[in-house]
Amino acid sequence: MSGIMQQLKTDHRNIARLLVTLEQQMEIVHEERSADFDLMLDIMIYMTQYPDHTHHPMEDLMFEKLIAQDDSAKEIVARLEREHEGLADKGGRFLEMLRHVVDGALVERDALEEAGRDYIAFLRSHMEIEDSEAFPRAERALSEQDWADVESGMDARTDPVFGPVVADQFRSLYDYIQRES
Repeated sequence: MSGIMQQLKTDHRNIARLLVTLEQQMEIVHEERSADFDLMLDIMIYMTQYPDHTHHPMEDLMFEKLIAQDDSAKEIVARLEREHEGLADKGGRFLEMLRHVVDGALVERDALEEAGRDYIAFLRSHMEIEDSEAFPRAERALSEQDWADVESGMDARTDPVFGPVVADQFRSLYDYIQRES
Protein backbone atom coordinates (compact mmCIF):
# COMPACT_ATOMS: atom_id res chain seq x y z
CA MET A 1 0.00 0.00 0.00
CA SER A 2 1.33 3.42 -0.91
CA GLY A 3 2.14 5.99 1.76
CA ILE A 4 -0.57 8.27 0.35
CA MET A 5 -3.24 5.57 0.59
CA GLN A 6 -2.09 4.69 4.08
CA GLN A 7 -2.41 8.37 5.08
CA LEU A 8 -5.87 8.66 3.53
CA LYS A 9 -7.09 5.59 5.40
CA THR A 10 -5.58 6.84 8.66
CA ASP A 11 -7.27 10.20 8.10
CA HIS A 12 -10.61 8.44 7.63
CA ARG A 13 -10.21 6.56 10.92
CA ASN A 14 -9.34 9.80 12.72
CA ILE A 15 -12.21 11.70 11.11
CA ALA A 16 -14.60 8.89 12.06
CA ARG A 17 -13.50 9.25 15.70
CA LEU A 18 -14.25 12.95 15.60
CA LEU A 19 -17.64 12.32 14.00
CA VAL A 20 -18.54 10.02 16.90
CA THR A 21 -17.69 12.83 19.32
CA LEU A 22 -19.71 15.34 17.29
CA GLU A 23 -22.62 12.93 17.19
CA GLN A 24 -22.48 12.47 20.97
CA GLN A 25 -22.53 16.22 21.43
CA MET A 26 -25.42 16.58 18.98
CA GLU A 27 -27.38 14.07 21.06
CA ILE A 28 -26.78 16.28 24.11
CA VAL A 29 -28.03 19.26 22.10
CA HIS A 30 -31.10 17.25 21.09
CA GLU A 31 -31.82 16.39 24.73
CA GLU A 32 -31.53 20.09 25.54
CA ARG A 33 -28.67 19.47 27.94
CA SER A 34 -25.47 21.48 28.09
CA ALA A 35 -23.28 20.43 25.17
CA ASP A 36 -19.57 21.19 24.92
CA PHE A 37 -19.77 23.80 22.17
CA ASP A 38 -16.09 24.69 22.51
CA LEU A 39 -15.18 21.06 21.76
CA MET A 40 -17.55 20.99 18.80
CA LEU A 41 -16.09 24.25 17.53
CA ASP A 42 -12.53 22.88 17.81
CA ILE A 43 -13.55 19.78 15.86
CA MET A 44 -15.14 21.82 13.10
CA ILE A 45 -12.19 24.22 12.88
CA TYR A 46 -10.00 21.15 12.44
CA MET A 47 -12.42 19.63 9.90
CA THR A 48 -12.46 22.81 7.81
CA GLN A 49 -8.69 23.16 7.99
CA TYR A 50 -7.08 19.73 7.65
CA PRO A 51 -9.57 17.52 5.77
CA ASP A 52 -10.90 20.31 3.55
CA HIS A 53 -7.48 21.79 2.74
CA THR A 54 -5.15 18.79 2.82
CA HIS A 55 -6.96 15.44 2.84
CA HIS A 56 -9.55 16.20 0.13
CA PRO A 57 -7.06 17.84 -2.27
CA MET A 58 -4.84 14.75 -1.84
CA GLU A 59 -7.81 12.57 -2.78
CA ASP A 60 -8.59 14.83 -5.74
CA LEU A 61 -5.04 14.38 -7.08
CA MET A 62 -5.37 10.63 -6.62
CA PHE A 63 -8.73 10.72 -8.41
CA GLU A 64 -7.13 12.49 -11.42
CA LYS A 65 -4.62 9.67 -11.68
CA LEU A 66 -7.35 7.09 -11.21
CA ILE A 67 -9.51 8.27 -14.09
CA ALA A 68 -6.41 8.46 -16.30
CA GLN A 69 -5.85 4.75 -15.59
CA ASP A 70 -9.47 3.57 -15.25
CA ASP A 71 -11.97 5.35 -17.47
CA SER A 72 -14.85 3.53 -15.76
CA ALA A 73 -14.08 5.47 -12.55
CA LYS A 74 -15.14 8.82 -14.03
CA GLU A 75 -18.67 8.76 -12.63
CA ILE A 76 -17.70 7.88 -9.06
CA VAL A 77 -14.82 10.37 -9.13
CA ALA A 78 -17.09 13.17 -10.37
CA ARG A 79 -19.53 12.42 -7.57
CA LEU A 80 -16.82 12.39 -4.89
CA GLU A 81 -15.30 15.64 -6.16
CA ARG A 82 -18.74 17.32 -6.04
CA GLU A 83 -19.18 15.97 -2.54
CA HIS A 84 -15.86 17.52 -1.49
CA GLU A 85 -17.34 20.89 -2.42
CA GLY A 86 -20.56 20.05 -0.59
CA LEU A 87 -18.63 19.01 2.51
CA ALA A 88 -16.76 22.31 2.54
CA ASP A 89 -20.07 24.20 2.29
CA LYS A 90 -21.86 22.13 4.93
CA GLY A 91 -18.86 22.22 7.23
CA GLY A 92 -18.47 25.97 6.83
CA ARG A 93 -22.13 26.55 7.66
CA PHE A 94 -22.00 24.34 10.74
CA LEU A 95 -18.74 25.96 11.84
CA GLU A 96 -20.26 29.44 11.62
CA MET A 97 -23.28 28.37 13.65
CA LEU A 98 -20.98 26.97 16.34
CA ARG A 99 -18.92 30.17 16.34
CA HIS A 100 -22.10 32.14 16.96
CA VAL A 101 -23.10 29.86 19.83
CA VAL A 102 -19.66 30.09 21.46
CA ASP A 103 -19.72 33.88 21.02
CA GLY A 104 -23.02 34.00 22.91
CA ALA A 105 -25.37 34.61 20.01
CA LEU A 106 -28.75 32.95 19.94
CA VAL A 107 -28.91 30.10 17.44
CA GLU A 108 -32.04 28.05 16.99
CA ARG A 109 -31.38 24.62 18.50
CA ASP A 110 -33.24 22.77 15.72
CA ALA A 111 -31.25 24.56 13.01
CA LEU A 112 -27.96 23.80 14.77
CA GLU A 113 -28.93 20.17 15.24
CA GLU A 114 -30.03 19.83 11.62
CA ALA A 115 -26.80 21.38 10.32
CA GLY A 116 -24.67 19.17 12.55
CA ARG A 117 -26.47 15.93 11.81
CA ASP A 118 -26.55 16.70 8.08
CA TYR A 119 -22.79 17.29 8.05
CA ILE A 120 -22.08 14.11 10.02
CA ALA A 121 -24.31 11.91 7.84
CA PHE A 122 -23.02 13.41 4.59
CA LEU A 123 -19.37 12.96 5.57
CA ARG A 124 -19.92 9.38 6.77
CA SER A 125 -21.65 8.46 3.53
CA HIS A 126 -18.90 10.12 1.52
CA MET A 127 -16.12 8.27 3.34
CA GLU A 128 -17.98 4.95 2.94
CA ILE A 129 -18.05 5.38 -0.84
CA GLU A 130 -14.37 6.30 -0.90
CA ASP A 131 -13.43 3.35 1.34
CA SER A 132 -15.54 0.77 -0.47
CA GLU A 133 -15.29 1.92 -4.09
CA ALA A 134 -12.73 4.62 -4.90
CA PHE A 135 -9.83 3.56 -2.69
CA PRO A 136 -9.83 -0.11 -3.81
CA ARG A 137 -9.95 1.01 -7.46
CA ALA A 138 -7.04 3.37 -6.91
CA GLU A 139 -5.02 0.68 -5.16
CA ARG A 140 -5.52 -1.63 -8.13
CA ALA A 141 -5.02 0.93 -10.91
CA LEU A 142 -2.32 3.34 -9.80
CA SER A 143 1.37 2.68 -10.35
CA GLU A 144 4.21 3.59 -8.01
CA GLN A 145 4.87 6.59 -10.26
CA ASP A 146 1.24 7.70 -10.02
CA TRP A 147 1.46 7.61 -6.21
CA ALA A 148 4.76 9.51 -6.32
CA ASP A 149 3.13 12.12 -8.56
CA VAL A 150 0.26 12.54 -6.08
CA GLU A 151 2.71 12.93 -3.23
CA SER A 152 4.83 15.47 -5.09
CA GLY A 153 1.71 17.45 -5.98
CA MET A 154 0.87 18.06 -2.32
CA ASP A 155 2.12 20.78 -0.05
CA ALA A 156 3.93 19.32 2.94
CA ARG A 157 1.37 19.66 5.73
CA THR A 158 1.01 17.43 8.71
CA ASP A 159 -2.17 16.72 10.60
CA PRO A 160 -2.38 19.36 13.36
CA VAL A 161 -4.20 17.02 15.78
CA PHE A 162 -3.17 13.45 14.92
CA GLY A 163 0.25 14.23 13.44
CA PRO A 164 3.64 14.11 15.17
CA VAL A 165 3.25 17.62 16.61
CA VAL A 166 -0.05 18.90 17.99
CA ALA A 167 -0.74 22.50 17.02
CA ASP A 168 -1.30 24.77 20.03
CA GLN A 169 -4.71 25.71 18.65
CA PHE A 170 -5.81 22.07 18.94
CA ARG A 171 -4.20 21.12 22.27
CA SER A 172 -7.52 20.90 24.14
CA LEU A 173 -9.06 18.78 21.36
CA TYR A 174 -6.05 16.46 21.43
CA ASP A 175 -6.25 16.19 25.23
CA TYR A 176 -9.95 15.34 24.97
CA ILE A 177 -9.24 12.61 22.41
CA GLN A 178 -6.51 11.15 24.61
CA ARG A 179 -8.80 11.07 27.65
CA GLU A 180 -11.60 9.40 25.69
CA SER A 181 -9.41 6.77 23.98
